Amino acid sequence: MKTKIIVTLGPSSDSPEMIRALGHSGADIFRNNFSHCRPEEYEERLRAVQAASKEVGRPLFMMVDLQGPRIRVGVLPEEGRELASGEEVVFSTRKEKENGVIFIDNPYLHLDIQPGDPMFLLNGEIELQVMNVRDDEIITKVLRGGMLFSRKGVNVPRTKLTTSGLTEKDRADLKFALGAGVDYVAVSFVQAAEDVSRAREIVGDKVKIISKIETALALKHIDSIIQASDAIMIARGDLGIEVPVEEIPFIQKNLIRHATWHRKPAIVATQMLTSMIRAPHPTRAEVSDIANAVWDGAQGVMLSDETASGGYPLEALRALKKIVHKAEEFHFNPSHAL
Repeated sequence: MKTKIIVTLGPSSDSPEMIRALGHSGADIFRNNFSHCRPEEYEERLRAVQAASKEVGRPLFMMVDLQGPRIRVGVLPEEGRELASGEEVVFSTRKEKENGVIFIDNPYLHLDIQPGDPMFLLNGEIELQVMNVRDDEIITKVLRGGMLFSRKGVNVPRTKLTTSGLTEKDRADLKFALGAGVDYVAVSFVQAAEDVSRAREIVGDKVKIISKIETALALKHIDSIIQASDAIMIARGDLGIEVPVEEIPFIQKNLIRHATWHRKPAIVATQMLTSMIRAPHPTRAEVSDIANAVWDGAQGVMLSDETASGGYPLEALRALKKIVHKAEEFHFNPSHAL
């Protein structure tokens, strides 16, 4: 097959036996999410993938997905805190605050964000607007409320972050992976080509850099980002928070088109076979989504929770391979597809 299949390793899939089975079933690249993967886990997985590669008789590759500058709220009461529509809520980048102020763990956010900027919490379920910034405090108004819990993510789609690109953790993880052995590195929350250049300074030409397109600001600089990268990943999870979800299909097609113009591969990721986290068969909509990504020119498709923590990792991979194979057959030999 021309389209590469990427599988994410996790509790459901990181045993040597399962890695070997995934290799036999068609996986090409094994993704390790360094938001969760510890160095010793990575070394064990690397040895297992290398052994599987010898057994299946073809190259199998390792990918490190860096955590990136993900922003989270601090610790809240165990029962959570309800944010009601119309309420004024104050956030602070300094921990020692009381009187209901919610801590945010990005030390520069109060300097980067501006009145009028949107903020989204809890994967976009809660929407706020910044009304004012005072010292280290960000005063917001709740536009769409909900129950907020500890350590949930914060998205600020119109804000250029000082901390974009590589964090100190990313740099340490990247240097470790280079020493251990790695083929691809995915840089998270890329906003501009400079974010890619910082990773390039560390890896040089030893490793291929994949820029994850998951911020609204990245879309404004997409051509320069693609040119600085070896490939892009259309990470539809966070991207679907930062832009209206109904625009995702058009953005995906456009990103694949731009990557093709620059002769760089595009990978489509997130919720490819979400139903197969809990079921042994895909939905018809998922089948159509994958086939259309292949027909649009994606050169890679990726499974995330489906293989990392789902109940049917092998079934998900085999389903993905069958769909991709049929889509390629129809695309390249339409008269023989049916």
